[in-house]
Amino acid sequence: MSLVDITTLDGVRTITIDRPDAHNSLNRALRLELKDAFAAAAADSSPAGDVRAVVLRASGKAFCAGQDLREQLEESRTGAGTDKVVTEYNPMMDALLSIPVPVVAAVQGAAAGAGWGIAMACDLRVASTTAVFKGAFTGVGLASDCGLSRSLADAVGQTRALELLLLDEPVSAGQAGELGIVTSVVEPADLEASVGELATRFAHGPTGSYREIKALVRDTRAVSERAGEEADAQGRLFRTADHLEAVQAFVEKRAPRFRGV
Repeated sequence: MSLVDITTLDGVRTITIDRPDAHNSLNRALRLELKDAFAAAAADSSPAGDVRAVVLRASGKAFCAGQDLREQLEESRTGAGTDKVVTEYNPMMDALLSIPVPVVAAVQGAAAGAGWGIAMACDLRVASTTAVFKGAFTGVGLASDCGLSRSLADAVGQTRALELLLLDEPVSAGQAGELGIVTSVVEPADLEASVGELATRFAHGPTGSYREIKALVRDTRAVSERAGEEADAQGRLFRTADHLEAVQAFVEKRAPRFRGV
């Protein structure tokens, strides 16, 4: 069964993350399906294609809770998956960043870890009042991924990005609006219509102009390069005592006792 639903209507390509029973967390199958969906959207939004705007949304109560922790626990036990940031996450993000037309994210519930990174890689974000953004990296002794350290700094500045990622406090939809992380905040019942209206406006507008402006304003190459640097950091941290302690603490349902190593 597919974990990503794709539809195209009136110039708008809608990509729906459809793993609600796991809070749309990213396992290998979902990462690969999203990469293919983003790559197809990029190809179909070329000047000869029929896609003029893209919506990224998710089914259920959460946008994307980040890495699937069950998969992460299994990989920690077996030693597998240490290269997934390089071989799966970053190609997925490169495909998303390669889409030349406007990409609008509809965010409800949790957008955590890589889920936050995916949302920030979109051009505009419309959030439901239920949306909550969280890095969730320092809690497990890891670095950010999906280029979030760059895309978030681009949105809010380096000092505030450091504060948000280091302290790792949840950011409510209202706070996200004040910080400029999201374009607008709407009631849950209005999220689909608000995003649809915005995407339709783009789909009926001067697509060539939108492509050029997006290419000029967004430094997608810098985000992609930062994602590569984050992958290096993840590799250094994956086998540290603090990360292994965080994994063990999660299994034992207790707070981790970090030692700084």
